[in-house]
Amino acid sequence: MRVFINPGHALGGHPDPGAVNHELGIRECDIAMTVGSLAANFLEPAGHEVSLLQSDNLMGESEGPNVTARANAWEADVFVSIHCNAANGMARGTETFCWEFGGAGERLAASLQQAVWGCLSAADGEFPDRGVKVRKDLCVLRVTEMPAALVELAFIDNAEDAALLMQYGAELGKAIAEGVMGAY
Repeated sequence: MRVFINPGHALGGHPDPGAVNHELGIRECDIAMTVGSLAANFLEPAGHEVSLLQSDNLMGESEGPNVTARANAWEADVFVSIHCNAANGMARGTETFCWEFGGAGERLAASLQQAVWGCLSAADGEFPDRGVKVRKDLCVLRVTEMPAALVELAFIDNAEDAALLMQYGAELGKAIAEGVMGAY
């Protein structure tokens, strides 16, 4: 299987680091890249081809590599975008988005959601499962030609979630890989 992994936001954080937890000094772009790279390290030995691209150019709107065009040209079998959520420190949990319910995109999103939530809830028994949701406004779900999902690992601006993001990077990478493989 050919798996395209898109760690969210700009490589190195410039010009767009995504959400930032200033108190802890962590950025969404760094967490997403770490988890995405670790997921690739689990997928490749299992016999899957992986293309990993972090760029804030999602469909030709800015400088740098175009994420959706690269995924489509590479003819990936699945597309996974990795992010961290933020809500002024007031929310917790993981959630995963797909283009529509029914079909391969929802199956991928559900498998990723279960794997990521399972990983983090094992570490924190009160970690919320926010479920799979439809998002028609996300170009990485709308423009990609293969089943696609965008996973929000946890809320980077919530102290409890941020601690999980910092402590369980390898486990989250493995969960992403398991979620991809479990969908197919």
